[in-house]
Amino acid sequence: MPKNETRDTKEVIVTVALKLFSEKGYDGVGIRDISKEIGIRESALYRHYSGKKDIFDSLLKDIDRRYQEEVSTFIPPESVANILSEESDVREELFGISITMFQFYLKTEYGSQLRRMLTMEQYRNSEASKFFRELIIDKGLDYISGVFTDLINTGIYVEADPMVMALQFYSPLYLLLSKYDNQPEKYEEALSFLEKHITTFNKTYLRSDKQ
Repeated sequence: MPKNETRDTKEVIVTVALKLFSEKGYDGVGIRDISKEIGIRESALYRHYSGKKDIFDSLLKDIDRRYQEEVSTFIPPESVANILSEESDVREELFGISITMFQFYLKTEYGSQLRRMLTMEQYRNSEASKFFRELIIDKGLDYISGVFTDLINTGIYVEADPMVMALQFYSPLYLLLSKYDNQPEKYEEALSFLEKHITTFNKTYLRSDKQ
């Protein structure tokens, strides 16, 4: 089998496994289910992975890589630089950043499956639990806290604990993602709540909006 074909098949296996794990959970999916969904023999699947655990481990590595790529689109360096230099409105930038994250988790198949699988498996699988906490929660909060630290230091936001600010900013976003999951017809309603949340947040911390 050509190398490219081997790589493609390995990627297909991981992609299909994520889809099935996000629907049925890790324990509810077997090698037979994955091979049947792809349309290959189980023996063909074993040429690429030693078993379901091997596929799951590869899936976590793939998520880590792709998540890092996606995070750079959530909060691109130029957006932060524009906010700090006051070339753009912090309210519009924060809303734009939040919409980008919303679209990834609610509108893209990969983002939606990733969030569902990790949400389910964090309570069943210690490795997934650690992965969910470090990748989705800790790294997200650390990054947002760092952005708020810069905004405080430049006087755009008032003095406050940046980690508490990150918790107050991030928690409603995650709750809204859960509330509007699988309800594409209510996407605009979700964005409306998101905008109201950011407006309220800025009334507390944005020096120019503080009441």
